[in-house]
Amino acid sequence: MNDKDRSALELLKLGLEEAQATVRAYDTKAQIVGVGYMFALGIVGGIGEHLPGADSEIGFLAVAVAWLVTIFPIISFGAVLYPTRKAAEQFHAAEHTPRDRVLFVDPDHTSSASALATAARQADPMEELAYELMTVSRLRDLKRKRFLRGLLLVGVSFVVLFGVQLLRGAVL
Repeated sequence: MNDKDRSALELLKLGLEEAQATVRAYDTKAQIVGVGYMFALGIVGGIGEHLPGADSEIGFLAVAVAWLVTIFPIISFGAVLYPTRKAAEQFHAAEHTPRDRVLFVDPDHTSSASALATAARQADPMEELAYELMTVSRLRDLKRKRFLRGLLLVGVSFVVLFGVQLLRGAVL
């Protein structure tokens, strides 16, 4: 292997490590922000209990809207955690895939350890790393979009809850 190929492999490895770290970071951020949001809902709910008319009955529609406004952000942060590497692969399943995939092994499609060892000997490292980097990068972008959508829903949720509490306080 010449120096140019070694440099290209090293670049692919670095890119893959960075993409994997970012995917893990989005998972962690989603968990932290999701829990923080739930704590904040407790505080906001506590404020609402002290407003005039807090004991008044509310209708089915109000309960349904309240649940949607408060629960959708939690679900959206859960959706950040859901997509897996296999899901990201489906985005480009029709594209060229390495003949011998050894960086991500699906036990359902690998017959034995010796078959995997043979595949590793025959694999093109450049192709394997490039394919894995593309897959993990797609997963990273999917998680980023879902995380940002969750943050947007949290913002909408707090604006709606503030508006409702403001109206309750002004009307009653």
